[in-house]
Amino acid sequence: MTRYKVKVNVELVECNESISDSPTEQQDGGFSMVISEKDAVSIDKCEKTILQTAYPTIRSALSEHLTGVSQKKSG
Repeated sequence: MTRYKVKVNVELVECNESISDSPTEQQDGGFSMVISEKDAVSIDKCEKTILQTAYPTIRSALSEHLTGVSQKKSG
């Protein structure tokens, strides 16, 4: 039976971009949000932002994975 490794990468890095209210899709297929320094030092705000940003990334990865598995089984 085939096995699959699930990998997750979360980064919080300083930037000079404008603060965003919702996740923005990046060229690599991931999503990002920009938060204030005030929010960046709050564990609750960071956690909320990470989860909010991760959700579309997770959905996209699952969709891509399940499409590939489905094509593999039917092909």
